[in-house]
Amino acid sequence: VSTQSTGTWVYNPSKVYPPEWYAIPKHPDPQCKPKHNLYFLRTHQTGTSSVTNIFYRFGQENDLKFVMNALKLNLNYPGRINMHFLETAKPKEGYNILCQYSRYHRMDALRIMPDGAIFTTLLRNPVDQFLSVFHNHGIKEQIRNLQPHHNPYEEFFRNPRKLSLTASDSVFHLMQNSMSFDLGLDPLKFKDETAVDQLIKRIDNEFHLVMILELLDESLVLFRRLMCWDLQHVIYVKLSVNNEYSTSVSAEIREKIQDWNSVDKKLYDHFYKKLQGIISEQNEDFHKEVAALKRINADFWRECYSNVLPVFDGNKIGYTLQDTHADNRTCKTLATDDVTQTHIIGLRQFKDTLPPSDILMVKNHMQNLNKFNPAMLKWGDVYKVLDPENVSRHNNEL
Repeated sequence: VSTQSTGTWVYNPSKVYPPEWYAIPKHPDPQCKPKHNLYFLRTHQTGTSSVTNIFYRFGQENDLKFVMNALKLNLNYPGRINMHFLETAKPKEGYNILCQYSRYHRMDALRIMPDGAIFTTLLRNPVDQFLSVFHNHGIKEQIRNLQPHHNPYEEFFRNPRKLSLTASDSVFHLMQNSMSFDLGLDPLKFKDETAVDQLIKRIDNEFHLVMILELLDESLVLFRRLMCWDLQHVIYVKLSVNNEYSTSVSAEIREKIQDWNSVDKKLYDHFYKKLQGIISEQNEDFHKEVAALKRINADFWRECYSNVLPVFDGNKIGYTLQDTHADNRTCKTLATDDVTQTHIIGLRQFKDTLPPSDILMVKNHMQNLNKFNPAMLKWGDVYKVLDPENVSRHNNEL
């Protein structure tokens, strides 16, 4: 197969070994080496902020390279990935991790990722996922007809197809079956049962693990065994509010949401059942490891943070650090939101090409956000990484 020769990127796929080649070990193998190459199809409002934080931490700790547009949280989503930009920006070592918002396209994935990459994603109960989209993406404000109504869900489901067409381009693709859309299904085929079945079969064949938010700890233990990472690598803290408001939604509305997102329900039900099957085959060591992860997360939270602060920026959660852990970088990184993490990684990966105005933008962003989330990484933490020689020289002068 030919490679790039004329300034355009010619299809030159990597080798992606099938899921059966990567059977999740029932016993952690102390001899295995951590895998570094990961494709994570990031779905919307499924808990991916906390999960991508895991990947951001691991990548930075191991000096891995991320597939990303400088300082942006998405890869031209909901359109196709800009392959030409990624080729021109490609580090000489190649890419290791893709975990920004993008829409799954097999050809694009194989062109980007190195041989033997692990493919995974995260799904969530489609009713709760839709409610989260509705709340956190301001659907009531986006659709003018809903603004005067006390119960926007009830009004929306009087005529969901018509009202969803009035949504802005930024949220239209999230209004129905958005997890299936993210995984590559054409909205024109939402009613095509054959196409839906083919989507599920394709994801089954092409992804090594489909994680489920409602079984997150179990999913992460399976993931860490698949990747041969340490349990410490998959600790996480909650970074956003998940549907505390949904308790007021009636059973009738929940049923309508489920019917409206019937494709996502079929997708979710299949992979939830599959994951339950995998879990049922595990031995006692697995369940002990899940319990250990829960315990480590709780212990880490107690050691790192003293308070949970009021929600800010729609649904984000802020923390304050314990005085004893005020300089603990892991505590800070765990509490840092995904937009800021993207900025930090972008600064490191593109530091030689970013204009000063972009660097100043990141600095101002972090300083403003730190008022609401004092536990997050500060600009000084990033500056030390960006320019260690200058920091060292400055310290010597002091």
